[in-house]
Amino acid sequence: MQNTISQRGQRFQFDVIVIGSGIAGLCYCLELLRLRPQAKLALISKGKLNQSNTFHAQGGIAAANSHVDVQQHVRDTLAAGDGLCDQATVSAILKQGTDSIEYLLQQGVPFDRDLNNNLVCGQEAGHAMRRIYHVGDQTGSAIIYSLIAQVKKYVNVTIFEEHTAINLITQVEQHQPGHFPEVIGAYILEEKLGIIHTFLGNAVVLATGGAGKVYRFTSNTNMATGDGVAMAYRAGARVDGLEFYQFHPTLLYHPTINNFLLTEALRGEGAYLRSPETGERFMQRYAPEKMELATRDVVARAIFCEIEKNIHDYVYLDIRHCDKDFLQQRFPMIYQTLAKLGLDLSRDLIPVVPAAHYMGGGILTDICGRTDLKRLYAIGETAFTGLHGANRLASNSLLEGVVMGRNAAQVSCQAMDAPLQFIRAVREWDSTSVVDSRRASQLSVHWRGLRGEMSSYAGIIRTEAGLRDQLKLVSARREMIDEYYWKYTITRDLIELRNIILIAELIVRAALNRRESRGGHFREDFQEKSSEMHSSESKVSCAGMTQFETSSNSKNERK
Repeated sequence: MQNTISQRGQRFQFDVIVIGSGIAGLCYCLELLRLRPQAKLALISKGKLNQSNTFHAQGGIAAANSHVDVQQHVRDTLAAGDGLCDQATVSAILKQGTDSIEYLLQQGVPFDRDLNNNLVCGQEAGHAMRRIYHVGDQTGSAIIYSLIAQVKKYVNVTIFEEHTAINLITQVEQHQPGHFPEVIGAYILEEKLGIIHTFLGNAVVLATGGAGKVYRFTSNTNMATGDGVAMAYRAGARVDGLEFYQFHPTLLYHPTINNFLLTEALRGEGAYLRSPETGERFMQRYAPEKMELATRDVVARAIFCEIEKNIHDYVYLDIRHCDKDFLQQRFPMIYQTLAKLGLDLSRDLIPVVPAAHYMGGGILTDICGRTDLKRLYAIGETAFTGLHGANRLASNSLLEGVVMGRNAAQVSCQAMDAPLQFIRAVREWDSTSVVDSRRASQLSVHWRGLRGEMSSYAGIIRTEAGLRDQLKLVSARREMIDEYYWKYTITRDLIELRNIILIAELIVRAALNRRESRGGHFREDFQEKSSEMHSSESKVSCAGMTQFETSSNSKNERK
């Protein structure tokens, strides 16, 4: 049975529209309100306000605590980035480490302290010393709860939970072909009611996180579908670095729990990786000097290779040699979660697999989040600044979120001071759609197929032949999903699938373009590093896709 409905919602106007409620988006809000206490903000959260990747961050936030350590932190970051970091960006962001920790303390984040009330730091792979500030193994949730509490003190912040951004609203002067558009708002789906609102603002901030759901195994929430990158790309912004998807080496391998991460801090505190067949510490064959503390790309690839040649679908994480009381105190959430599953961290070998963890690429920005498009800012994991290069150093991402959020707030005041001048009237969402009850099950098939294909052909180890096969598959899927988008009722599942299909194609095209192995991008057919340092953004495009979409929206012309 088919029913025709209209999804038109209301029109809202704010000074700034912030899409995403992780550490970057919340820090942006707080800094902007410090600078402009009367600013009217819309804070858009796809799920509940605390449902972000930041919330699930276990290890902590990296920050050097001395001038000497800042220089070492820079060296560690450049080494992890495998030659593709922007050194000026690295220095500029890492120099703000101490200030960022102080800022979070002021917001009420209860970082761990010793008996003398001094802040304590943990060790993680790739870091030359202990510089990871943490709250047990629940650092992300502690940060998010503290920041949310501060944001909720402001009555001029309107929070829209369970609202999903569909597309950016843009305008461009007709007599200026080729000029980048100006972003003036976004169409937002209110999931519970199934209606689509028109949000207008002097500035739009994308803080939508990563896209881990493009792969079968991921540490990300189910909402990590690359929405910000997809929307910005469709609007005409450049993207870069999407071939560098970082896989975390140790996700719990379990039949029902699909995204429980075992923090890198476990290996920082001495955990081993063992073969499930021989019990061997196999990292001695892949990184004999650093062993389990090699960078994530090296460890993830080693685990992947071990799984490929053995009968088991996992390897073991072993920290049984550490004191039980220490493990319960240092990793309380992990210890308790495993105990509920019948696993004792102090006695049992824990099965783990690599999983998509961090989107190394994103929307091309500076360290203040400025994009190609006027009035559009991108911050945190959604942005590509050059900080991480080819491979992110552990726990640098939360620091990047704080720094970029605060920086973007300062520069976006200029957009707030420049009132919107509408070239033409902005139209509400004005489509009628056909409800087809079979579409839900058919979309699920696309999800399962895409994630499996990306893991096999464009995951930890890649080849030219596999990437070309995947490009054919993902292009065919994108064509079908675009047809669904134009014909059927807009749902969150359809929005996410449309976005993740685009992200998948961008990843594959970028991976094909980079004919070398570097950082998180490993080509089995091009295992050496190229002497030609190049960027992927200028060559990344999707065949058949119009780079600039209009902002009109009618029955036959849906944004």
